[in-house]
Amino acid sequence: MKKTDKGVSLLEVLLVIGIMVMVIPKVYENIENHLNNVRWQNAAEHANTYNTAVRNYVADNASTLLAGSLPKTITPATLIQKGYLKSGFSESNFGQSYITGIAKNSKTSRLEALTCSNGGQSLSEAGMRSVASMIEGLGGYINSSKQAIGAGGGWSDTPSNYGLNCATGHIAMALVGADLQESDRLYRYSITNRPDLNRMHTAIDMNSNNLNNVGTLNGNAAALSGDISARNGTFSGAISGNTATTNGDITSNNGWLVTKNSKGWMNSTYGGGWYMSDSSWLRSVNNKGIYTGGQVKGGTVRADGRLYTGEYLQLEKTATAGASCSPNGLVGRDSTGAILSCQSGTWRRASGSTVLTGKIANGQQIPLPSGFSASQCTWSVSNAENPHGWKPNYFAGQLQPMMPIEL
Repeated sequence: MKKTDKGVSLLEVLLVIGIMVMVIPKVYENIENHLNNVRWQNAAEHANTYNTAVRNYVADNASTLLAGSLPKTITPATLIQKGYLKSGFSESNFGQSYITGIAKNSKTSRLEALTCSNGGQSLSEAGMRSVASMIEGLGGYINSSKQAIGAGGGWSDTPSNYGLNCATGHIAMALVGADLQESDRLYRYSITNRPDLNRMHTAIDMNSNNLNNVGTLNGNAAALSGDISARNGTFSGAISGNTATTNGDITSNNGWLVTKNSKGWMNSTYGGGWYMSDSSWLRSVNNKGIYTGGQVKGGTVRADGRLYTGEYLQLEKTATAGASCSPNGLVGRDSTGAILSCQSGTWRRASGSTVLTGKIANGQQIPLPSGFSASQCTWSVSNAENPHGWKPNYFAGQLQPMMPIEL
């Protein structure tokens, strides 16, 4: 038997319409909730941007604010003018604008700030709570008693303490304690007991710009690709480099001028100086002479050429004629200044004679002069009549030579 399809019945149509009537409001509600969540999230992000600018402004101007009249109010226009917000930042959110009051805590003397939105469309209870929960830090809202209440009831404050008059249905944000003692900027002034506010936590890239008017640079090391220009320098460790050029003296208070290998000191203008090329001798660079008006003193002095003196040769040590000596060829003097030379291992006088004059008695012995033997001596006596021969003349038994005795 064939069944004929007669279409959709009226009952079925009514059933579908009824289901749609029940479902569509729920769909609209979900869509509206989603759109509200997006709006509230955007509102919270907008509020966070403003709150960060407030924190930086108060932290950077803490000394000025504390010295001025409080409470003090600021607006987005203030922060845009001071450069804490970009010029394109919207001053309103949901048609509501921000106003911030800054006051001093009477117990800690620290700055505190409270921000609330005013004007525009009031938010629902759900909207205020949602936005407050998404604000970083101490986010909140203004309740029916016109008190600022934190999300979840975590804090509360009175807007009038900050010079504010906030209305119900608006968001609120609080900044207290350490939040207002520092910002993400490097502080230009010191804050009592907060040295960390003047401390960098990363490298600074100066982009080839200068650091001017520096008092003292303190650190562990300096790596420079260019020159260092300074009036004076004090180093507690070693200085290493290739060459050093100064326009003045190099002074060591308690050290040496130390060189290595076959190097020493050299005067570049005239090419002279001193160096050592072995372990025994100090040498003159380029065989330059030594010139001094003082003394040159040493254990021994050796000349490979001649010895010249512009005055006299003074021999201070004395020798005794006839005494042994070594080596042959030594030259000395005796106590009277007579020149002696070492000949065959004996100190001998130079060639010439020693003349003794005086009177001797008959039979008297004449002692040999120092350094002479009897075979070296001759003697004679004479008178005016015979100056070169013997002519004894007795006077009371005495022999009186009239000429010197020549030895």
